[in-house]
Amino acid sequence: MTHPSYGRKILAPLLKGVIENLETAPTSIFVLVDRRAKIALEPIKKSLGAIGLPTHVRQWWPSEQRKSFGETEALMQWMIRTGVDRGSLLIAAGGGITTDIGGFAASSILRGIKWGAIPTTLLGMADAAIGGKTAVNLPEGKNLAGAFHAPEFIICDISLLKSLAAREWNCGLGEIIKTGMVGHGELLSFLEETSASKIRRPGDAALRMAMEAGEVKLRIVEADPLERGIRKLLNLGHTFGHALETAAGPKNLAHGEAVGLGLLCALRMSEELSISEPGYRRRIHALMRRCCLPVNYPGALPPRGELTELLKRDKKSNAGKLDVILPRIPGECLVVHGVEPPVAAAVIHRELGD
Repeated sequence: MTHPSYGRKILAPLLKGVIENLETAPTSIFVLVDRRAKIALEPIKKSLGAIGLPTHVRQWWPSEQRKSFGETEALMQWMIRTGVDRGSLLIAAGGGITTDIGGFAASSILRGIKWGAIPTTLLGMADAAIGGKTAVNLPEGKNLAGAFHAPEFIICDISLLKSLAAREWNCGLGEIIKTGMVGHGELLSFLEETSASKIRRPGDAALRMAMEAGEVKLRIVEADPLERGIRKLLNLGHTFGHALETAAGPKNLAHGEAVGLGLLCALRMSEELSISEPGYRRRIHALMRRCCLPVNYPGALPPRGELTELLKRDKKSNAGKLDVILPRIPGECLVVHGVEPPVAAAVIHRELGD
């Protein structure tokens, strides 16, 4: 499994060496870059210019609506018309949407080419770009079409985060909280004890958070690359969160925000089943507020029947029932099999309803 490289101002010097040290030299390079991450474009161009291979750049405006088959097709058509072959390398530079769709295109075009990830968001550096999952959305829900296709390299340059919008930063903190709950309880303490200003800017604290969250995810993914067992723990908060995100729409509830609400729902269910330790839900509730994450659903909560239908579409469902990840103590979770979707919908209403 690909190990990310973390540091500050490492992109330009590292990218050239990484590409030159690939087992097979690429014949050409295609770059998909988020227009909001222009801070990454200059060092990328500098490195690729020094390599001297044919290079083609496509800038785009990512969104959950554009994370689709249609946009993937447009990307692949551009690559075909520009001369892609099986020796080409695709680089995806941006947040989780960009690395997801870029990796999915790389897994599909010409039956698969190599690719590399340059995440430019805290969420991407801590979670989304790691593990080899690639996907696009369907009208019925998030990430319902995809492939496991690991990148050749992942370069996490913390200095790229200085242009990150506050809401996107908060979303990254939501995924970091999740990772701490799954496998690194000390990370939760670090978030609680470090000054709020330090955890919300691209300094040493952000570098530590991203690295430690990435290490937890990598350890789990290496033990279960195809998500047949322990890797399911990384979906903590996502069964509830994806349903809420789809219902609200991405403008009203971003992914990291939805995951945060999903964590609270998972903690509610765990508490009601006497699985989690006393006070755990209150602790995470307070930590989410500290990280400027919402603890309430935006607007009227959908009816239980609507939530039930959304929960049924969860990728981890089996024979119409859910595998729900529940927290026990900080750094430890368990999988509860066979949860009926209406039961999960009722938990959402008890946690987030009026």
